Amino acid sequence: MVNKRFPLALAITSVVLAIATSVSLIFLPGVFSPAADNSPTPTQTPAPKPVVDQLARIFNPSKISQTFIELPKKTIAKLNSYDNDKYVAAKFRMVYDGTPTTQINVGIRIKGTTTRSRLNNLYYRPSFKIKFDWGVGYENQALFGKRSLTFNAFAQDNSRMHETYSYMAYRAMDVPAPRTGYTTITFEGKTLPDKPKRGLYLVLESQDDEFFADHFKDVTQHVYENNRELSDFDKAKIGGDVEVNTYFKVKQGWKASPNRDDLRALMRVSNLKGAKFWDGLEPVVDRERLVMLWAVDNFTGNWDTYSGPLRNNFTFRSNSLGKFTFVPWGTDQSFGENLFNDPGARVRYPGYVLPVKTHDDFFITVDKPWTAYPGSYTFAYSAGIRDMAKMEGYQISRGKLFQRCLYYAPCATLYFQSLQKVTEWAKVQDYPAQMTQTKALIQKHLSPYQQREADRTINWVPKQIKRIDAALKRNCKFDDLGTVTTCKDTNGKW
Repeated sequence: MVNKRFPLALAITSVVLAIATSVSLIFLPGVFSPAADNSPTPTQTPAPKPVVDQLARIFNPSKISQTFIELPKKTIAKLNSYDNDKYVAAKFRMVYDGTPTTQINVGIRIKGTTTRSRLNNLYYRPSFKIKFDWGVGYENQALFGKRSLTFNAFAQDNSRMHETYSYMAYRAMDVPAPRTGYTTITFEGKTLPDKPKRGLYLVLESQDDEFFADHFKDVTQHVYENNRELSDFDKAKIGGDVEVNTYFKVKQGWKASPNRDDLRALMRVSNLKGAKFWDGLEPVVDRERLVMLWAVDNFTGNWDTYSGPLRNNFTFRSNSLGKFTFVPWGTDQSFGENLFNDPGARVRYPGYVLPVKTHDDFFITVDKPWTAYPGSYTFAYSAGIRDMAKMEGYQISRGKLFQRCLYYAPCATLYFQSLQKVTEWAKVQDYPAQMTQTKALIQKHLSPYQQREADRTINWVPKQIKRIDAALKRNCKFDDLGTVTTCKDTNGKW
């Protein structure tokens, strides 16, 4: 049965309530009869029942739900091919917080770019997207108002905690960010008899129409995402008025506004400097949220984002006036996992020698417009550097907007104030203690190595807080309460 945008579990409840009501009418007629003395029967207004947020029960990282997927043979063949980026038929149900949904027909596809895999690659598990309004006859189907869900396989996060805690920080700082939960995936039916249990996944709120409607009250003009690494707001990378074939793909809004005028306005501001840049930024970007997003990027050590050296993994949404808000996405490369030891480098660069260190702490700079990152050797090697110490510390320029900010004291001041705010919030929240609770929840799903990586992530946070406190002292002045008041720019000007 097609769910016309009604919650699946609530549909079950409604049927049960309807039956219960009918039974009471049949077997308890006296309840609705007048009193013997014909006087009016006093009535009581029933107390309103609390509204249960079913999505909050799914996006609840303190519990683990169960997801069950049944795949037809044709779907299995498609998902086992490398041409698996289109939705194909499947059946889907969940058990969340002890509550089951009904089984429904959905679309499923494998997601990811560098992490894309095939269905039966058990050593590099694929991530999935489930779409509820996926085809003809299902246009209005949803799960508690959501048209889709994303299931991430932690391909680049051995701790299984990076996205949960980074998105938590963005949301706490009023930056729109997805909600997360934990789930296990089991393939049902006779079509996948081998390895039906695929282990722990992150169930992630998709950045779909409902996500943007929930977070913004004005009209969405465009939603863009970057298609490649090293994306920035340059004329050549923005391209002409096309939907996809540039560094920036239009995810929403192309039919209503088949142009990139809003993106070009942002590009023009990105080429300004100093006060002109700062004043010009306000009409085209939600400045305070953008600067706070950079602060959370740096607090969480997220190098695979726009303010990082790769200028990658970011979504940004404009309203009808062309004003953008940036939204974080793909934050698994955070909390300092090094990953410097890359066997793939031996293929790309003949003669490359792997370093001794692997998977230990890594820290990006938090107060410079450039930084190294765990794969800096790829840029350093291309630049002719062969000294491993120099390769690892090879500095790469970060996103142009972020650079402009650090070179202008008023913007740099807001950035450091935002960095202090998120750091103080993490202290109050006792981030390491929360992470320790999460590790205890998911520990039975972790290998010994993954448990050690979870511990490394937990221990990384207080080290990062100390680094940020030191950076604030290097760059800023404080009032008597210890709050940042003014900061210098990268050139040392206040």
